[in-house]
Amino acid sequence: MSDTSALSVAQVFEECVYRRFGAPSLIRHDRDPRFMSEVFQAFTEMIQSRSRATLSYRPQANGQQERSVKSVMTSVRVYADDPLQQDWDEIAEKLVFAINTSQDTTWKKTPLYLVHGWDAQTTLRAMTSSLKRGSGRQSDALSWRRDVNRQHEIALTMAKDYQAAEKQRRAKEHNEALSRLEKAAVPRHGGEERSADGPEASSSTRDAAESPPKSLFEIRCRA
Repeated sequence: MSDTSALSVAQVFEECVYRRFGAPSLIRHDRDPRFMSEVFQAFTEMIQSRSRATLSYRPQANGQQERSVKSVMTSVRVYADDPLQQDWDEIAEKLVFAINTSQDTTWKKTPLYLVHGWDAQTTLRAMTSSLKRGSGRQSDALSWRRDVNRQHEIALTMAKDYQAAEKQRRAKEHNEALSRLEKAAVPRHGGEERSADGPEASSSTRDAAESPPKSLFEIRCRA
C-alpha cells in the first residue's frame, strides 16, 4: 500500500476481505490510529461488525496474528538478503501463497484449507497427480516424480540450513556489536596504577613486600 491513511485502509479492507469473505462479526486489531479513527469505526458500523482493540504493548493479546506477521517478515528477509533476489516485493504474493499452503503445526491443516475447505493444487501436484503405476512412459514419469520429490526435500533441507546459518550470522554480529560497546564503555588506565593513598602508601607496600616475614617468637625465648 502506497497510502496508509484511514480511508485507504478501509477501502483495502472492503476490497480484499469484505468482497471475498463477507462482513466479519468481529474485527480485532491493535491500537493503530488508522483502525481507531472515526473513518474506520464508521466503516465497521456500516458493515455491522464489532471492532475490538487489544491491550497496548502486549503482543500476546493477538499472538496468532503476530506469529503470522513474523513468518512473513522472516521469509521476506531471506529473499531480501540475497543479492540475486532483491525484488522481494514482486514475489510477496508467492510467499503468501507458500505460507497459506503450508501445514499448520497446531491444526495439522493448511490455512487455505481452514478458510476454504479444500487444499490448493500446487504446480508440483498438478504435474504429478495424474501419474499412475505402469510400464513404459508411465514408469519413466513415476521415476521422474520420485526424483522431483527428492530434489524438493533437498531444497527444503538447504533452505533450513541457510536460515540457520543466517540466524547464527546475525547473532554473531549482534554479539560483536555489544562487545564493542562494552569495551568502549570500560575506561582504560595507562601506565602503572597508583593507589588511593598516594606514593607513600605505594612505597610502604613495596617495602613490606621486599622485607622477609618475621617470626612470632624470637630465638631462645620462652613461649
